[in-house]
Amino acid sequence: KSNLIDIYIKDDKCGNQMKLLFRKSYDIQKVYEDNREAAYEIKKVVVCDNCYNKIDLHLEFDKGYNIMDQEVENGKIISKEEFENSSVE
Repeated sequence: KSNLIDIYIKDDKCGNQMKLLFRKSYDIQKVYEDNREAAYEIKKVVVCDNCYNKIDLHLEFDKGYNIMDQEVENGKIISKEEFENSSVE
């Protein structure tokens, strides 16, 4: 089983698409509050490698590392298919 989670995002400003890799053991925080459904979360600011726009990423995961909730400012999460199809000329 992989220790990595792939997240694909698209920058709202220039349309650049990026693949982000998160290590479960390092990049993802465990949620300790009892009043929240999420088991894990990521809070990260991603800087676009094309236009240097800052994208605020907040993802919440269940115990199986499936995304339950997402908040993305200045960008959006896209599917792996969208990412791969866009990079094909």
